[in-house]
Amino acid sequence: MTNKKEMAIILNKAAIYFNKEITPELINAYHLVLKTYPRMALADAVMLCVQESSFMPRPNEIIKMLEKYDLERKWQCVEPSTERMYWVLFREEYESTDDISEAECREIFGNEYIGPAKQSKSKI
Repeated sequence: MTNKKEMAIILNKAAIYFNKEITPELINAYHLVLKTYPRMALADAVMLCVQESSFMPRPNEIIKMLEKYDLERKWQCVEPSTERMYWVLFREEYESTDDISEAECREIFGNEYIGPAKQSKSKI
């Protein structure tokens, strides 16, 4: 499931390329049709639409891209923390995992995150 906030992030990334304004009404309309798809499947599909089209993709075009590349199944097979890592990279426009902050690591790994190794104080 993709929520409205995630839908807004995805649509706003595409809108930059097409010089399009994304309104709350537009987000609601896309969300109504696309909310059942995984967010990274949608992000991939929309970015593929950006590469292959000259116009802001309509929901049916996004669905065609999802089906063409079997993106829903691709992201269903990915381990949840890996999907969350890719979402953070997409959302924040990071170039690599090196850019991910400690707070974002907590978002990605949740209770499993143990943080960086503690530096021990050496006595001289």
